[in-house]
Amino acid sequence: MPASFKSYNMVSTGSITIPVDLATSTPDVVYEDNIITGSVTLGGIVTIVAGGTPTAGQKLRIYWDATLSVPALTGVSVLGTALPFEILKNTNFIVECFYDGSAWIVSVLEEASAPFEVGEIDTADIADDAITNDKLNNMTRGTVKVGGTANAPTDLDAKTSGQILVGDGTDVASVAVSGDATLASNGALTIAASAATPAKVSDSVNQRQFTVSLEGDAAGKLGVIKYPMCLPNGGSCTVNGIYGTVKVAPATDTFSVVVKNNSSAVMTGGQIDVTTALALGNIVVATPSANNTFTNSGSPVYITLETSKTTAEACEVDITICYTITA
Repeated sequence: MPASFKSYNMVSTGSITIPVDLATSTPDVVYEDNIITGSVTLGGIVTIVAGGTPTAGQKLRIYWDATLSVPALTGVSVLGTALPFEILKNTNFIVECFYDGSAWIVSVLEEASAPFEVGEIDTADIADDAITNDKLNNMTRGTVKVGGTANAPTDLDAKTSGQILVGDGTDVASVAVSGDATLASNGALTIAASAATPAKVSDSVNQRQFTVSLEGDAAGKLGVIKYPMCLPNGGSCTVNGIYGTVKVAPATDTFSVVVKNNSSAVMTGGQIDVTTALALGNIVVATPSANNTFTNSGSPVYITLETSKTTAEACEVDITICYTITA
């Protein structure tokens, strides 16, 4: 009695041709049932093709009994349809093929199953959001996953009390907050004493000014007047603007105000001259460029305003000293 099926040995590369008409099967017959056997390691994509011209409605059945080792970038296709990668690790399954008159319709009927092995499952085989936390490998409590050497996932210990995660340009590290502040495990941030120095505050916050009123209507009101610069011990400042606002303009000659630093050195560009050409409300501006810094090293520091006028007469000016705390 003739065999009811045709047997083929599996190959590692290349193709296996299964005849589908007498012209290609002679002197053999065309078998509807075929079996693939053998044990091989795939070296590429093996194609199982139809030899000849099929007839509409023709069926072709392949019983798979081959044992395969399936490295990456290898696989098997049957009549133009790639078999699922994971099914190739199963020893027994059936491939049903039906020719609809223009193309082969290929279906895989799994008869035996085996556990998935490393490398079997492709990304496309996993549905979005399908991997739950229950499916992840256990992680040490207080760790987070980050990319490590060679971009491999790595568990980073992030539970150290008071530490934060900081990128260093290459990796993410758990580091302690240091410098002018500390961080507690409850999130409380503590700023160190004396950390908020003027140098660390915006310039607008460090701006200071004071105004004094000077008169030239009597000889006793002309001369040297000292005003203290209010600075903390170790603090310093720079005078960056002097403004003279005319309250009463002189009628005979100029009323001058020379500004000096704590060492009685004249501030370069710091003199205010109120001339007879000025009127009530006019403002004279001076911008010091040298000898305009003050530092409190433990003793009081003073700014000196030295007034002069040839003829004592009704004359009054408000002098505003603008300075910036620098330390």
